[in-house]
Amino acid sequence: MAVGTLKALCAAMDDIALDTWGRFESGRLPGHRYDETSASDNNLAALRDRVPGLLIWQSSVSEEAKTGADWEWWIGDDEVGWLCVRMQAKRAYADDTYDQLRHGDAGNRQYDKLIRGCDPAEGRFPFHVFYNGWPEGTFHEGTHWAVPAHWNACPNRKEYDECGHVEPRHYGCAIAPSGEVKQISDAGGRSRYSIVEHLSKAVPWSYAFGFPQGKPGSEERWQAGIERRPPGGTWLDRIHGTLVVLTERGGASVARDITGHLKEIPGADRSTRIFDLPDYVRTMRGTVPGLFEPEAEEEVPAAPRTVILERKGKQR
Repeated sequence: MAVGTLKALCAAMDDIALDTWGRFESGRLPGHRYDETSASDNNLAALRDRVPGLLIWQSSVSEEAKTGADWEWWIGDDEVGWLCVRMQAKRAYADDTYDQLRHGDAGNRQYDKLIRGCDPAEGRFPFHVFYNGWPEGTFHEGTHWAVPAHWNACPNRKEYDECGHVEPRHYGCAIAPSGEVKQISDAGGRSRYSIVEHLSKAVPWSYAFGFPQGKPGSEERWQAGIERRPPGGTWLDRIHGTLVVLTERGGASVARDITGHLKEIPGADRSTRIFDLPDYVRTMRGTVPGLFEPEAEEEVPAAPRTVILERKGKQR
């Protein structure tokens, strides 16, 4: 099976981000609690139900303690190659921090493990997904946004209160390159786990697959370009270029500015993609999505959850 449109995927991710925001906002009430594991399980289940062709496996045995990954995306196909995105999830706490970024010992924290297991030059990218949700006015009167965090979601360089592409609650699921997370966290000081500091390096999680086009006078989230192949390129080129800019070439603010200037982010070096899939991914592709129990050591997945995104042939 294969996913039909990126638009369907990104629209589902935006809706799930809004739902996640509501769940974590309610989770701040007495007697309510919603954690990262529940959020990841619910969000991936919702994606599976909303996006036909998106394949998801879960395993009770994984290398999570070694890799630091809560789940993996495998994006591509056998013809154009594959990209691997490893995700580590952290939720916002009522003290306005991502407190559990401190998990582990100095020099061997979870984000260190995640980064060590990924090399963009080999088609593997490390990201954090931050689960957010708090009442309006928590940081600034009249808005849900964590003022004064930088707003990177508008290629037209508008601020959170003028942007029409998305709104602050779409940051219910926000991604930031793990290298940026490590840099802020290792710097020390009172703001090392601050929501404001980390959101300043983040974008809504759907932006990994479809950064909005920069177009003066238009704040439409879904322009037709999301499905258009770049000149001489494939559907994967735009995603690959976006991941490279986010992780290696300046981060979220640069990705925003490039999109605003060029209308889209150019592709990346295809030779860095993965064409020989790990044993556990090959084995999963031959099974029905759902529960996956490895039968050999080489079949143990890198994370408890594995997501495979492949496009239909006509979208090459």
